[in-house]
This record gives sequence, C-alpha cells and structure tokens, in this order.
Amino acid sequence: MVLIMQKVCISKDWLFRGPGTDGYKKVDLPHDYSISLPRSPSAPGGGSNGYFQGGPGKYVKYHKFDSNDKYVILDIDGAYMCASVRLNDQLLAMHPYGYTPFLVDLTEKIHPGRTNKITIETNDMQPSTRWYSGAGVYRDVFLWTGGPVRIEPWDIFITTPEVSDNEAKVIASCQVASNLDGEAILRGQIIDAEGKVVKEDETRITVKDGEKTPAQLSFTLSSPNLWDVDNPYLYSLHTEIIVDNKCSDTSDTTFGIRTIYADAKKGFLLNGRPMKLRGGCIHHDHGVLGAAAFPAAEERKVRLLKEAGFNAIRIAHYPPSLALLEVCDRLGMLVMDEAFDMWRNGKNANDYHLWFEDWWARDISYMVLRDRNHPCVVSYSIGNEVIERDGSSDGAKWSALLAAEVRKYDNTRLVTSGICGMWTYPEECDPEDYKEIFYQGYPDIGEGGIETSWHKRTEDVMKPLDIVGYNYLYKRYEHDHKLYPDRVIWGSETHALDFYDSWKAVLENDHVIGDFTWTAYDNLGEVGTGRSCWERDGKITGISIAEYPWRSCYQGDLDLCGYRRPQSYFREAVWIGNTQPRIFTVHPEHYGEGFSGTGWHWYDVLDSWTFDDKYVGKMVEVQVYTDADEVVFFLNGQEMGRSRTVKGIATLDIPYEKGTLSVIAFKDGVECGSSSLHTVGKPAKVKVVPEKTVFNADNRDLCYFQIYITDENDDRVPDAKNELTCLVDGGELMGIFSGDPKNEDQYTSNKCHAFEGRALAIIRTNNPGEVKIAVGSPGLRMDTCTVTAK
Repeated sequence: MVLIMQKVCISKDWLFRGPGTDGYKKVDLPHDYSISLPRSPSAPGGGSNGYFQGGPGKYVKYHKFDSNDKYVILDIDGAYMCASVRLNDQLLAMHPYGYTPFLVDLTEKIHPGRTNKITIETNDMQPSTRWYSGAGVYRDVFLWTGGPVRIEPWDIFITTPEVSDNEAKVIASCQVASNLDGEAILRGQIIDAEGKVVKEDETRITVKDGEKTPAQLSFTLSSPNLWDVDNPYLYSLHTEIIVDNKCSDTSDTTFGIRTIYADAKKGFLLNGRPMKLRGGCIHHDHGVLGAAAFPAAEERKVRLLKEAGFNAIRIAHYPPSLALLEVCDRLGMLVMDEAFDMWRNGKNANDYHLWFEDWWARDISYMVLRDRNHPCVVSYSIGNEVIERDGSSDGAKWSALLAAEVRKYDNTRLVTSGICGMWTYPEECDPEDYKEIFYQGYPDIGEGGIETSWHKRTEDVMKPLDIVGYNYLYKRYEHDHKLYPDRVIWGSETHALDFYDSWKAVLENDHVIGDFTWTAYDNLGEVGTGRSCWERDGKITGISIAEYPWRSCYQGDLDLCGYRRPQSYFREAVWIGNTQPRIFTVHPEHYGEGFSGTGWHWYDVLDSWTFDDKYVGKMVEVQVYTDADEVVFFLNGQEMGRSRTVKGIATLDIPYEKGTLSVIAFKDGVECGSSSLHTVGKPAKVKVVPEKTVFNADNRDLCYFQIYITDENDDRVPDAKNELTCLVDGGELMGIFSGDPKNEDQYTSNKCHAFEGRALAIIRTNNPGEVKIAVGSPGLRMDTCTVTAK
C-alpha cells in the first residue's frame, strides 16, 4: 500500500465549549467564539478589541486513524491564543502566539485503527491586542499522514533564480524525512495551469533513519508563463519518492514563476518591470464573521480591494491565514507578510512580549516556512512600530537577529519593518515641539535638532532591512534620500487625508516604491480612531479610542461590509486616472461649520442629493473626486459654475434644490467623464441582491447578499438606518450587519440597522437545494430571493 504524505482538512465536526455555551455544541472550523458574545463597555480588552468579550474555549474532535497511519502531523493554521494541544488527553504542545501556524507531531501518541480524541484549548486573554483579535480556532486545521519515507509539511522550497520571457530556471529544494536506511529516488514534474506536464527531473538520494536528507530538483522551462498581478499564472510541482521501485510518497506544491527586485535607483521590479505598489493595510476580521478565516470571505475581501485599484496589501500586524495567501496567489495581489507588532517591549499587558524572547525564532520559522512558496509574498516585515525602533533595549541587535532569521529560511524576499516617529521625546527637545513636529517627521527643522535625533536614533535598526517602512513620514522621503542614497523606502502606513501628497512623493522618488494606506478595509477594534467631529459637538485632536458603542476603526477605504467609502473613489482617481468623476456632498446642516478629526478620518460627505424641505435654498458644499483639470456643475440642467481640480478634488457651493445634480469633467479642454446624483424618495422597500446565485453546500462556502433600503423607484436612500430582520430557509444565517461603526446591533443575530441605506447578509449551508432569504423592515416592503446550493 502506498503511504503518501496526504494533507486532509479536518475542520468539520468539532465539539466546542466556551463562553456563552451550555455544555458542548457542534461547530465547523474556522470558528470565532468572541464575535457572538455580547459586547460590554467593561470588556477587558476595551475599545482596542471592539468591546468584545474573550475567555477560554475548548475544541474536541474524535477522529479514527487508518491502521496504516504511521506518521501523523497536526497542522493548525491559527488559534487565538495560548493554544494547548492534546491527543487522547495527553498534552503534546503549547503555542502562545495567536497568529502563526504551527505543527504538532502526533506520531508517538496515536492509536492506529482506533478513534482518537484531539483537543485544542485556547484562552483569549485580554488586553492582548490593539485590534479585534477574535478567539478560538479561527483558521483551518489539517492532518498530514504518511509512511516511513516522506516529505513533511513546509519541507519543499521552490525558487525561480533565473527568469526571462524565453526561459526560466526552477529549483525545488526538499527535505526528505525517513524512518529507515536505504536508497530512494526523488522525482518531480512541473504541471501547468491546464494540467499538462511541462518538465521532469529526478535525483537519487541516500536516506537515514531518524534524519531529514536534503535533495534538489532542477528544471528549465521554455517560454514560461510568468506570475504577475495582471496575469497570476500558477504552476504546480508534483513530487514522488520511489523506494524499492514503489511510490512511498507524493506531494503537490503550487508556485509561480516570477522575480522581484528593489533598489534606490530602479525602484521595485516585478519580472524586470518597474511598478509602484498601490497598497493598503488590512486586519484579519470579516465583520459579522469576526476573525473566522473562511476562504470565501478572504477571497471576497481581496477581490473587492483589487476592484478598487489596490495591487498590494500589508497584513497588519501578524501573519495571515493560509487561505488568504492562496487567494492572493490566484487573484494577483502582492503581499507584505508581517510577523509582529511588538518585540520584548509590550503594548498590552497580555500581548506577545510575554513570550517573544523564547518564541520569536520559532514563530519566524513558522511564518516563513509556510509562506515562502507563495508568489504573492514579496516581503516579510519583522515588526511594526516596535518600541525598540529607536535602538533602545538592544533594538538594533534584535532587528539584525530577526532579519537574519527570515533570510535563513528564505533569502529571495525583501525584509522590511514599519517605523514611525518616536513616542518618547529626546532630552534635547521641548515636549510640545516634539509632539507637533517630531512625530510627524518633518525634515525642515535644521541640523543638530530634533530631526537629526530621529534619523540617528533609528539608523542602526534600519540597517538590516532591504526596505525601510515609513509610517506617516512621507515628508521625509526626499530629505532622507540625501542622507541614505541607497535606502529603499515604502510608505508602510499613510493617511487618507494626505494621500494626494504622499502618492505624489512616491511617484517623484525612484527610491520610494509604494504606499500602504491605513486602512484599506475597515476592521473591528481600535474603535473610532477614524472618527470626525463637527464643531458643535466639540473638537478632536489626535488619535484616540472612542467610547462604547463604537465597534470599528472606521478608517477603511471600504467599510465593514465591503462597500466603497468616498476616499476609495478619491484614491482610485489619483492612482488610476481616467475614472468617472464621483460626487459627494456635505449635509447643508453643516455648511460653513468647523470640522475636526483624528487625522485618520475622511471628510463627512455622502453620495446624496436628498435633504429635508427646510434646506431648500441653503448652500451645500459639493466635492467631486477626479483627475480631470476642471469640472462643470449643473443643477436641473442649469450650469451652476466651474471649478478647477485641486489635489484630486473639485469643489463648488450650490444652493439646494430638489432634482438632479450633475457634473461634466474636462481634461486638456476635452470632456473626459460625467456623473450625477438625484433626489430620491422616502424609504419604501427592501432590496436584496445575491452576489452569486450558486454556491457549495459544504457548510464552508459562503453566499453574500447585498441589502438596500430603496424608494419606490428602487433608488437607494443614502441616509436610511431602518432596522432589518432576516429569515433564511434551507441554510444558516451567519449574520446580517451594516458598515455602521458604532451601533449596538448584536452580531450573529438576525437583526441589524442599515447604514447609509445598506446592509449585508451572509449564509452557508450543508444541504444541497434551494436557499431562500427574506429581509424586511417595519413599514417597508419585504424582499426575497433564492439561490442554489450544490
């Protein structure tokens, strides 16, 4: 019998006991038990964790191993946090970090041919994060089973050291594990996207009992299909191990053929082609799903970001799920893969700093070994805004250690770190000057003062990096290039409000290779750090956590549901250009009123030309986002004025009158686009739109339903906040929710309030057949629709 090292997902049919449960209940993974718990203003994690509750959880699965399963490895892609793993009630492993995958060898403790008990316990100890963490086994779990000669998880590393349009060299470095002495043949086939074998190689090796033997396969492909953001072509490597003329093991690894390169003169090159990274930072949660990393949820998020113009994402501030990397490979999204948010100095009482010194090397290895075959990954970040970035607490030494550890497992990617201004001021500067000037990193203060201190304090920490991530320091790009002409920089975090200038700085400097906005997609936790305030309600100065019932950060280009916010259209116009102009308005109630925000906010605007009768004749500030030179404004067909575009925005004040507000954009005197808004009626009905009509009946695939509050003409009512109730027949409602950053709706219930006239429902099912959804609201006409589960 062939005993291949087979990878099988075992995420179905677990028993769970934890907060909010009465005994055990049946669940499928991925599973986040925090998201369904009632939020509380007194939650230990506070607003940083979205006022969600945590606590301990326990997962149990009874699994019958085949009598031939001699070598078994448990692969847990992510469990938050302090996970302990038992087999048949015997403790085998403990893993403190909640974001790295880890492997547990079950071989010595399994009972082949019998049912075994697998137990995973987690303990979400808050405060432990600066964002919503989720709780439990929130990513997939796999079993790898195999025979005496095998390739174990993460033991194949595929590189493409030489690539051109005509030819590519592919190297597969393998570690062959064995529990016997003897001779073996390692054979490999490269298979293209159509399933055709395009190249083969084999090598003879001598294996030894209890050891891993290195082996290498080499292939040269003619006219290769290169992996690119616009053509994410994937190959697979199929390997076989032959012992005594019999196949002892097989393995399949997906990879892409591509090259990456960066320097301060050429910038970033993908397959030799210069490109700037249009990036955004994202956290791991999916709104009402919490941290549960369903492949369908990961795919939807990446697809929506790509449609909005992004070609790169930064996973902030921890390694992502395997499912997300697989999606980025398929869809062509570049990834900055980040390890830690802290080193030895913590930011929360129970965060990873408690374990860093003992676990950092292991967790770096887990991240890099799992992720190094993914063509989407172009960089590993060793940390974000760590306290030690100024060189204190041996920061320079740790930067070098971490960078070297990454390169030990993968020297083909670029090592980076996100570095911001200091949070403690040097003795030579006044604290108030420091607060206003030094944190923002302004370079125009003169030599010998605060500016000199910043670059000298961070210099040694930056030396081991291939790319230095500047967080909110775009004004330093040109200045620092004079000091460090070989330094490659990217804006690892930037403000949306500064985007026109920060992107201009990217385009004008070859040594700056891209920009990652904070954030691309709204996330739970860090609540209200993107909020704004009208003068009548006070003034906001600087970033701070908002009070309950805020639940989300509210900084994303896309909201919690994935609907695009105004800054997304502004960014697309600046990035891509030649887009249709987009119209947004400030409510006439606030015309001329002072406005403030955290700095991570956007303007308080809405895509609406619908206001109460009392505002007729009142002035309305109209903003148009475009890369055109000039915009002409019309109200009910009458020209109201013209406006030159300033940094991507054309603005005109127009007296409100019901009807149609329209604009025509001109570039170099030639019309290049038009758009309009019109007055809509009162909320009259609910409209439900499925994002797909057929999905898999595996309790794993997800079907999303866009929900709108409309008037009688099916036009969305942009300020509607009606309460919605959702009923499902034939499937399970995972939740209905909106992008509202601060309401008290209970996630995973069947009710929510619309936000800006929209909401979203998510359904899964185990049962093939029709799945029907009905969504209604008091006083509005209900809507229903049917999809098919197969």
